[in-house]
Amino acid sequence: MSDTEKTKCNHNGDHICDEECECNDNFITLEMDDGTLKNFFIIGNLENEGKYYIALVAEGESNYDILQVTEEGDNVNLNYIDDDNEYNTIADKFDELFQKELKEMGIEEETE
Repeated sequence: MSDTEKTKCNHNGDHICDEECECNDNFITLEMDDGTLKNFFIIGNLENEGKYYIALVAEGESNYDILQVTEEGDNVNLNYIDDDNEYNTIADKFDELFQKELKEMGIEEETE
């Protein structure tokens, strides 16, 4: 995946989804480095210390990726997190968020 990809709303593809978007769709299509298109589901987003992050899972896969979200003018960019400490901090925060959501739904993750 390219470090900078514009995300588009799935319902008509002509604008960036935000809190005001009425599509309520958690699905985006991104262009890969080789020019192919790949579908992703947005499974979470969070803010930490003024930075924004998104968790995406590719259609048909079970592991998710965490990317930092930045804006440059009208473009929204998804960037890999290069710093291991920052990545681990954000991964822990997503794990906490997902565990909380599972608990609220009455689903407890089994621990070994």
